[in-house]
Amino acid sequence: MRRKDNNDTVESRIIQLLSMAYDTDSTARVIAISNQILELDPDNPEALILKADRIKGEEKKIELLLSALDSLNKPENANYKDRDLFLLEVNEGLALMYFVRNKFHESFTYASEAMNILNDHEDLRDEIDGDGYFRSVYYRVMIELHEWQKILAESMRDEERNTAWAYSRLIAAYMLAPEHGRVYANMFWDMLRISPDMPFYMLGIYEEPDDDADSEEAEDFNFALMFYDTLDISQEFKNWFTRGVILFGLLTNRFDESEHDYMIDALDASGGYEEYEKMSRIIVEGDDEAVIEMLAANKCLTD
Repeated sequence: MRRKDNNDTVESRIIQLLSMAYDTDSTARVIAISNQILELDPDNPEALILKADRIKGEEKKIELLLSALDSLNKPENANYKDRDLFLLEVNEGLALMYFVRNKFHESFTYASEAMNILNDHEDLRDEIDGDGYFRSVYYRVMIELHEWQKILAESMRDEERNTAWAYSRLIAAYMLAPEHGRVYANMFWDMLRISPDMPFYMLGIYEEPDDDADSEEAEDFNFALMFYDTLDISQEFKNWFTRGVILFGLLTNRFDESEHDYMIDALDASGGYEEYEKMSRIIVEGDDEAVIEMLAANKCLTD
C-alpha cells in the first residue's frame, strides 16, 4: 500500500511539473523542469520531448528523441495519453534532425512514419505546428533520393495543396517522362497558381525579402532556400523551368526596364522567344491568374 501511495505521489508530481513546463517560455526553465521529471522517471516521453525541443546540439536532440520513441513504443505506454500526437512529434523531429545533417535515408524513414500517422489520424493536423514546413522536408528528402514514383503517389493522396506538393510533383513528372510536355506543363501552371513569386526566388531573380516582409514572401523565400539546388538535378529541367519563369515574368511585368532586355535574351537562349512574341500579342494585361490561364490554354511550355 505504501508503494502505491508513493507511485501516486510521483505521478502527481510529474503532472505538476509538466504543467509548469508547458506554462513557461523560458528555455532554461523548461530544461530544468524536464531534468527534474527525468530524475523521477528516466523514460518519461514528454520530458524527453520537451528537453529535445529546447536543448542545443543535433546529436543530443537525436539521442533524446530516440529515447522518447523507445519509451512510447513500450507495451506499458500503449495507452499513454496523446500517444499518437507524441509519436508524430518525435518522428517529425527525427526527420528534421537527420535532414539538416544530410542523412536523407534516415530522414525519409522517420518522415514516412510521421506522414502515416498524419494520414491515419486526421484530427492531429490541427494540433501540430509547422506542418507546412514538415511537408516541405518530406518532399525535399524524396527529391534528394530521386523517389519520383513515391512523390507522385504521395501527391495523389495528399490533400494539402501547398508549394512543396506542387513543385515536387512537377519535377517528379518531368524526371519520369520528359517527353510528356503537356502533363508537366500543366503542373507548372498549378505551381504558379499556388505560389507565383516563389520561382523567382529559386532562380535568384528576386532578392531576399526585408525583415518586415509579409509572411507569404518569407514563406516563398524559405521554400526557395530549401529547394533551389534541386534544379541542378537535371540541366534540361532547369532550362525548361527557367524558360517558364521568365516567360511568366515578362508577361506579368515583373522585371524593371534595366532587366527587361537581359530577360528577353535569356528567354531567346532557352528557346522561348517565339512563345513570348505570340503570347504578348494575345495578353494585353491581366492579373497573375488570368495570364496563367492564357498560357495554359495556349499550351505554352509543352515542347
